[in-house]
Amino acid sequence: MAEMSSSKVGCSLKIYGAKANYLSPAAAAAAAGSAVIQIRINLRYQLFVKAYGIEFLVDEIITPEFATRVAVPLDFLLSGLSVMIVSDALANLKVDARVIDYSSLRIVNFIVDMAKVRGIAVSDFVTVAEVSTNKIDYIREEEFDRISRTLNLEYVHGSIDNSLLVKQNVKSEDLSS
Repeated sequence: MAEMSSSKVGCSLKIYGAKANYLSPAAAAAAAGSAVIQIRINLRYQLFVKAYGIEFLVDEIITPEFATRVAVPLDFLLSGLSVMIVSDALANLKVDARVIDYSSLRIVNFIVDMAKVRGIAVSDFVTVAEVSTNKIDYIREEEFDRISRTLNLEYVHGSIDNSLLVKQNVKSEDLSS
């Protein structure tokens, strides 16, 4: 499929510390001397047609929450490696690069600030980062025209016949039962 004419990516980020008392003994042992980050990702994708004065939602996908846990050794907190560890964890969850750039440094800065207050006891806490992203792609006139030619949509007086658009959005019913 050709690239969309334009897209927007939005991100909200909520970071907080939580008591690590719910870590299993094995996870707690692995996290000793490390800052533990639990990253929770919610992804939302929307595809809109925005052409010839018409705007409508074609598709919307909202994924279930993805979660991963990362341990950053306390020795790495003040180095660039900590940001790279968080960035890699986000990239493994297939997060948009702009969201990774926006979130990684903020998450690490939160942990550094928490470590300054708590010292080594920062390993007794989990940093929870809730990242919500919303990506919106728009099909504009040029892409719409290409799709229209493929679907053989007809034009009426230089504008789109809206009744044909409605027909394209009719949902089929499962008749196999």
